[in-house]
Amino acid sequence: MHFFCIFAHRHSNKKNMRNKSPERFSFHELKSIINIIKTKGDPVKFIGKELAMLGEGHKALQNILQPDTPYIMEDCRMGFVRKGRISLTVNLIEREYGEGTFAFIPAGSILQINGMSEDFDLCGMMISDVRLKAAMGNAIPAWCNGNGAFFTVHPSDEDASTIRQIFNTIWLLISKERFPDETLNGLIHGLIHYYNYLKDVESDTAQPETSRGKELFNMFISLVNINAKHERKLQFYADKMCVTPRYLSSVVKQTSGITAKEWIDRAVVTNAKVMLKYGSRQVAEVAYALNFPNVSFFCKFFKHATGQTPQEYRRK
Repeated sequence: MHFFCIFAHRHSNKKNMRNKSPERFSFHELKSIINIIKTKGDPVKFIGKELAMLGEGHKALQNILQPDTPYIMEDCRMGFVRKGRISLTVNLIEREYGEGTFAFIPAGSILQINGMSEDFDLCGMMISDVRLKAAMGNAIPAWCNGNGAFFTVHPSDEDASTIRQIFNTIWLLISKERFPDETLNGLIHGLIHYYNYLKDVESDTAQPETSRGKELFNMFISLVNINAKHERKLQFYADKMCVTPRYLSSVVKQTSGITAKEWIDRAVVTNAKVMLKYGSRQVAEVAYALNFPNVSFFCKFFKHATGQTPQEYRRK
């Protein structure tokens, strides 16, 4: 990934965030960081604790999120890449996206930024469940309910232009000192349904997926993301999917090139990193929360996976 730059910036107060920040990346944490860092203009606008919008993403994003650090997204995120490229790991899967990509990340997802190109720029929003329900009423698409999968769309130039205009209109609206709240809800409603429309268009034009293996793999990863905090045994996932552990192991390895055990371990390590970096729990408490028999076993597991002890990772 030679075209990506890894963030080099660290603001002086970042190291203190672990003691005062929750495991989840929230409106409060975002606002605290924005108040600390020095950026030109007004990169992020807040509407209470219900909506935050990033207008120009590149430099602000460098300061907001540390590289190679997992974050649990407390609220749903949606946005588009204005230009450049970015490398992300979302719910264990590494992805790279370029200009014109529109993305939706449901609440509860674990995201890690691996790198970005020098010219990367993003516009996006984080929307609370309260604001989402106010905007959508009973018309919330299934993928917005916090249990859906991360997805992206790559629309035509015409559709991309429409989406950009909706984002720009929302930015202009919330930049006003006063505005009708119903208008903001209407724009969010329209934006989400346009995403839904584009998602359906891509599904209709995509090549039909005939691989049963791919289907099982996606189901397995979804279950791992939900359950890995408490379940590390392959038997548990095989039972949930009504297949044998041997068959599941074979399919996952054949489909992804990585063993099922390694996918489970990756999820456990990711959750451990989040707890160690942002929680106030002691290492023994993290081990207990992740269902390890004792702290020694957890420390050996973590060091084998990362090359660092939990204490070393926390101090880094």
